[in-house]
Amino acid sequence: MTSYDCIVIGAGGIGSAALDHVASRGASVLGIERFGIAHDQGSSHGHTRVIRQAYFEHPDYVPLLVDAYRLWDDLADHSGQPLISRCGLLLAGVPDGPAVAGTRHAARLHGLDLQDVSRSRLDNDFPGFTIPDDFDAVWEAAGGFLLVEDAVAAHIARAIEHGAVLHTEETVVRWSRVGKSYEVVTDRGHYRAGSLIIAPGSFVPGLLPELDVAWEIVRKPLFWFPARSGLYDHSRGSGVFFLETSGGEFYGFPSLDGETVKVAEHTAGLEITDPLTVDRDVIDRDLPPLIEYLQAHMPGLSTKPTDHTVCLYTRTPDGNFIVDKHPGHDGVAIGCGFSGHGFKFTPIIGSILTDLALEGTTSHSIDFLSATRTGLMRPR
Repeated sequence: MTSYDCIVIGAGGIGSAALDHVASRGASVLGIERFGIAHDQGSSHGHTRVIRQAYFEHPDYVPLLVDAYRLWDDLADHSGQPLISRCGLLLAGVPDGPAVAGTRHAARLHGLDLQDVSRSRLDNDFPGFTIPDDFDAVWEAAGGFLLVEDAVAAHIARAIEHGAVLHTEETVVRWSRVGKSYEVVTDRGHYRAGSLIIAPGSFVPGLLPELDVAWEIVRKPLFWFPARSGLYDHSRGSGVFFLETSGGEFYGFPSLDGETVKVAEHTAGLEITDPLTVDRDVIDRDLPPLIEYLQAHMPGLSTKPTDHTVCLYTRTPDGNFIVDKHPGHDGVAIGCGFSGHGFKFTPIIGSILTDLALEGTTSHSIDFLSATRTGLMRPR
């Protein structure tokens, strides 16, 4: 049986970063991934992901994001690839709604650069959008997007450069404590390590059944819609966008190909029970909310998509992550429940999970991401 200092279970967005950080610290590490590198079966695919700092979900995320930006730049420099684009973010909604009010609160609390967007500026600088008169809009210049598959591959490549071993197309059957170490059993072998990092994505109920969490795993379609003009082109200075409307929360990206714009709904989603049997075709419920949104707010896009993909959200009841040591195993670090907004954090979460697995503690403030916090448990 082969032994390592650490085994990372799951090598998607979070797991690839953890594998990188463990290897970069000189520890021997094995990564085990059910699918391939930068695969399209989980939560970390679809070409782009939003990154932003003025975080309306919870202001305690902001210090983590500041570190994440630094680590993304470091990874991009190392890989020689443009993994991150700071093209800016337009966020709009009613003034007292969670998105606008929460973004302003986080910006004030942490001294971030956030600009109110006047009605005249909306008309002049954002002609592709129809923003209702009762909405406020803000612009975060530090916002932008990440190239998701390239980022996962870059983390994996650097991990391997530092000596990490990666097994793909291998499924973890179970893991357990054996004396002072941990044993991982897969469909291909048995392995042992002094510590584990578990980043299971939507497979969390099976790999971490001890967590008494009311998981909600939902199917999330992403669509590319043809643009009727160049109003949304990245090459012309367009940024990412997020609109909180009465019909839901919608987000998207500037056109990178000069022809289509990627748009998706952050809210709603069809709950699933088995990540392996997700319907990845377009189903009847997918398009109507997006068509209604586009007709009301982005009339410069066709409502007939040319392409789509499906990813998965693994939601916690409060929408915040779980990043902690396993409540029953001091040598096991867990990162799960990223609730559809975790990818931007992957390098810093990978670093924190490495701290927890190798050192048993971290200097980062993550109490609000505790695995035992109030509100996560299943109702009795």
